[in-house]
Amino acid sequence: MKVLVLGCGGMIGNATASAVAQRGENVVYASRHGPTGERGGMVGVRVNRDDAASVRDVVSAQKIDVLVDVVAYTPTETQRLLTEIDGAISQYVLLSSADVYRNYGLLHRTESGRADADPLDEDAPLRTRLYPYRADPPRALDAADAWLDHYDKIPIETLARGLTIPWTVLRLPMVFGPADRQHRFRWAIGPMLTETERLDLPSAWLDWTTTYGFVDNVAAAIAAVVGHPTAYRQTFNVTDTDTVPHRVWLDRFRQRTGWQGRVTETPNAPFPGGDAIAALDFRAPLSVCGRKLHDELGFQAPVSLEQALTETIAYEQRRETGDRSGVST
Repeated sequence: MKVLVLGCGGMIGNATASAVAQRGENVVYASRHGPTGERGGMVGVRVNRDDAASVRDVVSAQKIDVLVDVVAYTPTETQRLLTEIDGAISQYVLLSSADVYRNYGLLHRTESGRADADPLDEDAPLRTRLYPYRADPPRALDAADAWLDHYDKIPIETLARGLTIPWTVLRLPMVFGPADRQHRFRWAIGPMLTETERLDLPSAWLDWTTTYGFVDNVAAAIAAVVGHPTAYRQTFNVTDTDTVPHRVWLDRFRQRTGWQGRVTETPNAPFPGGDAIAALDFRAPLSVCGRKLHDELGFQAPVSLEQALTETIAYEQRRETGDRSGVST
């Protein structure tokens, strides 16, 4: 089987290509500006996903069976792509997000009602308000982040389900680990690495629960559905560990780093990420349930929590010391 992974210029795409290759599949990894030619048993190509015809040319030239779409961000471009590939491959794998759920809208104060406290399964209510990052007024058309006005995974999932070929939708958690451009745990690891004596954080942040996934485990979950008939026309949440509050993550990193400082909870402490994060309603958890992927496909995360913590700390330490060797961003 030959698998095309679109979006290998980033952390998830790179890890996914490697995970699929480790399962013995022939992998073509694609990005706009990445390396080309054979590398580690895989073949690299340059392609602009927004140019649907060029993707179809790669599918045809490389005789692709499965397409894994890591960078499906806006409905318009995705519709063009799906029109080109429908009928040309045997499976389309869409990487979606846990941000489709209603709880995410409650977190951003765009939905009303009470948040679901239990972990969200694949049938949990979705947001009713689309385009969660749309600015008012809209961003300038030539702005680098103008695409955020049109980002939404909900209509993209709908497009995928309209294909005549088998499709699989994977709703990812917040992904962390080496090469994480968002540095999701720098708020905890950074002060520990610099031996900060006291870390001030708001209780709302420490008590909030949201689902994280280590990049190699997420990639393994993606690889598990590739070419798997049981995954056809199915939607799965991806998780690799129980969802716990941020204070538990803080303790985990404390134990791994040996940090001896103290944490103080103060109402006016700054939120990691600044005012945009402080404006969220942290009474809405974003805890998702990944039992379906385990029960129906037998997925088991290959990387332990301890190893995930160790690798994430090492990545942040390289950033802290300026050693970028082995760091891909």
